[in-house]
Amino acid sequence: IPSIRIDGDIILGGVFPVHSKDQNTNNNNNDKEKCGDIAETRGVHRVEAMLYAIDKINNDSNLLRGMKLGALILDSCSTPAVALNRSLDFVRDFIGTSDLSEYQCSDGSAPEEKQSFRKSVAAVVGGSYSSVTMQVANLLRLFHIAQISPASTNNDLSDKKRFEYFARTVPSDHYQARAMVSIAREFNWTYVSLLYTADEYGDQGADSFKVAAKDTDNGTLRQICIDDSKRIDTGKEKETKKAITELMQKMRNNNDYGWGQVVVLFANTDSIVKIMNITSQVMEEMGEWKAKGKKKKIIWMASEGWDRNNKLYTVDNLWKAADGAIVLMLKSPSIPGFDEYYKSLRPGTPTFDRNGWLKELWRVKYSCRFDNDPEWMGKDRCEDKAHTGVFHADDKVQFTINAVYAIAHALDALYREKCPELMEQNKWITRYSPKIGNCDALRNNINENGTFYRDYLLKVKFNEGDGPASYTILNYQPDLDDKGEIDLNSTKAPYVEVGEWLEGQLTIIHSLMHWNVRNDKLPKDMRIANPQPASVCMEECKPNQRKQITDNCCWACVDCQQYQYKPNETTCVDCELGYLPEKTFTICEDIKARVYMQWDTPYAIVPMIFAVIGIIATVFVIVVFTPVVKASGRELSYILLVAMILSYLMTFVLLAKPTPLTCGIKRIGIGFAFSTLYAAMFVKTNRIARIFAQATRSAARPCCISPLSQVGLTAALVGFQLGYCLIWLLVTPPGTRPDYELVDRYTVVLTCNVPDHHFLYSLIYDVILVVLCTVYAVKTRKVPENFNETKFIGFSMYTTCVLWVAWISFYFGTKSNFMLQISSLCISISMSANVALVCIFSPKVWIILFEKHKNVRKPDGEYMLSKRSFNNNRANSTYATSDEPSQYTALLAEQRRKSEYSSTRKLSQPSTGSSAQDTFL
Repeated sequence: IPSIRIDGDIILGGVFPVHSKDQNTNNNNNDKEKCGDIAETRGVHRVEAMLYAIDKINNDSNLLRGMKLGALILDSCSTPAVALNRSLDFVRDFIGTSDLSEYQCSDGSAPEEKQSFRKSVAAVVGGSYSSVTMQVANLLRLFHIAQISPASTNNDLSDKKRFEYFARTVPSDHYQARAMVSIAREFNWTYVSLLYTADEYGDQGADSFKVAAKDTDNGTLRQICIDDSKRIDTGKEKETKKAITELMQKMRNNNDYGWGQVVVLFANTDSIVKIMNITSQVMEEMGEWKAKGKKKKIIWMASEGWDRNNKLYTVDNLWKAADGAIVLMLKSPSIPGFDEYYKSLRPGTPTFDRNGWLKELWRVKYSCRFDNDPEWMGKDRCEDKAHTGVFHADDKVQFTINAVYAIAHALDALYREKCPELMEQNKWITRYSPKIGNCDALRNNINENGTFYRDYLLKVKFNEGDGPASYTILNYQPDLDDKGEIDLNSTKAPYVEVGEWLEGQLTIIHSLMHWNVRNDKLPKDMRIANPQPASVCMEECKPNQRKQITDNCCWACVDCQQYQYKPNETTCVDCELGYLPEKTFTICEDIKARVYMQWDTPYAIVPMIFAVIGIIATVFVIVVFTPVVKASGRELSYILLVAMILSYLMTFVLLAKPTPLTCGIKRIGIGFAFSTLYAAMFVKTNRIARIFAQATRSAARPCCISPLSQVGLTAALVGFQLGYCLIWLLVTPPGTRPDYELVDRYTVVLTCNVPDHHFLYSLIYDVILVVLCTVYAVKTRKVPENFNETKFIGFSMYTTCVLWVAWISFYFGTKSNFMLQISSLCISISMSANVALVCIFSPKVWIILFEKHKNVRKPDGEYMLSKRSFNNNRANSTYATSDEPSQYTALLAEQRRKSEYSSTRKLSQPSTGSSAQDTFL
């Protein structure tokens, strides 16, 4: 049966794939009208949906009152050529002649037109396959006939320049492709394959997916990469099998991670049956069903061309090829009225008999015969059969009904506008009563100049001719028995609704996906932590790694430095100093931890040991400060010992946590301690040098050689250093700062707010004092043995110079280790004090401990000439008194004895009774 016809005042056309395409069709003309098997869901369901909608409209008193809709429905046989040929019935009145002058009746009278009201096709509902729809649309556009498709999703159909009279109640493949890309992103499938059929639907669907996969919304979304794209003609089985084999083989090669398992499928219903058959063959040949452990099966992500009601996808072992498939279905809520209507269809009723295809369906579905079917003798009567069990209407039923209602509302608007008076008259007349009159607007061609389509049809809440974009996401997960085979006794629906996509918003219930459902059914010890299959080129890089893009949309993972963050997946950028990337390596954050010297580290313990030993030794010298020590000069000796203790105490200041207080003490204390130590030594050596220099020239006493003068000179020298440091503190107040480069990029060291070289500037004055001490120590190296303390000061200065030169080289050579720097500085300060302590005071301590007979106060006569003798020799001497034996007179007499007087004259050593004898040893 090529078509069915339902009478009415206004005829609506319909084109549906009631039969599948005949697989044995060849190029012979006799085979062009041959069709395949009858299709219940996508064919008969849609035909009945159109008839159901027409019945509802005809019974609606508020819609097209006084007018009755009829239908002319054609079977496209899922073939564009058949659909185009049969669609000529829609336009026969337009292409046929109505010129009655060419005809004459047999009796010689003029012919009359039999039907005064031409029942032309007002609009057409259909087709389903995009390839069929395009052919029909190209024909209807020539006659300005509006067409609404409830199933065709090809993007090209939205081009109003080519299909200016076409509309549809379903969204285009553009939205379907976006929904599929959203699903891939949701499951982190970034590397997929693409399989599509060589027709308009497959080509346009694949192109839409490729575009959507590359759309990253300015980098905010992840790109989906297509590993391999296969265009197949399912009529060529060998080529199709080769393409699927290549896809399966590529998956098997990636056996370490299970990559590339997802295959995006764009194919019509008939082609999917063949694809499942070939896939099952390939899986069996490759041993997928027998393999142990993790299987490398294809996971299909199929477009809405996948028919969930088509049991041919899953017969026999085909379910293993389809297992786990993710299917998009246009969101189509069940229509209870239609479900009841369809289940009530029974042979012998008007609603059944008007559709000749129902008889064919009944014969095939129930293997029965009708009373007038002699070829089916011996089988059950079809009149006794009715629909039983669970009913699942085709997912395009709602869209078919919407298309019919859209046309009806447009006709009603035209009727009300062009013939308002007839609408008022027909309010009290039933639809099936004789008509008062016919509306000329509906009597003539309503599609003339396309005004019906543009001015009425498109205003029925259509968006540029396309329907709203909403999809239901299904997952094929049949129940399995203990052997891993499909459970034939299960009453559970094999397709589970796991989510939806509504105008760009995706919702997925992950717990309902088949891999999670089956994983949860396993014993706990056999469950997998993450059963979700992977479909990526390579495992995702770690947070601290960037992607280095390689060929074919793959990447290699390259480590970023620990101080770098990733503004995107392919770039590493240095953080600013003092910042490190947070855990995700997407932003940098401030390094809050500040590192400084800790008391419990070896770098602090060793310097503290040196300092403590030095302090104890210095205190010991102070305690045993007996006459022999006092003979060295009490005031300057005390100053030297105090300066040594200050030097030792600076170790604890340097090791302490940097604060404004400790930084201030550091800047003043080190220079103050050193200047005190070396200023006292400089005054001591300078005094001896001046005395001997003066003795060679005259007997006049040098100035500033008294104890008070020595202390004053020392204070003046130290005061210069102290004043400089105080001015420095006023100019640059002490404080702390984070140092980001002292160690490395990952460590922030808390230091004082002045650089190290500024600290060294403050020691320049101390270096000058050391140099001066060394110079005067050299100049006084030949003084008499009794004045040989300058020799020990010289040893101290020589050692200090070597020590400081070595320390400066070591300090700047260990800049990367601030703890070692601080430790070396502390030890160097302590060693400087140790050198002075040992070289100057160790001889005195030796006498105290081991030569006690020398550690006594002797009479004055043993050490110097009597006043009388001295006065006889030098009557002009005015500074020798009984209270202060004159050392300068003794030194002068010694020098003159060597140069002018006879060798028999001897000069006694001076007394030690006065504190002025600071160079006694």
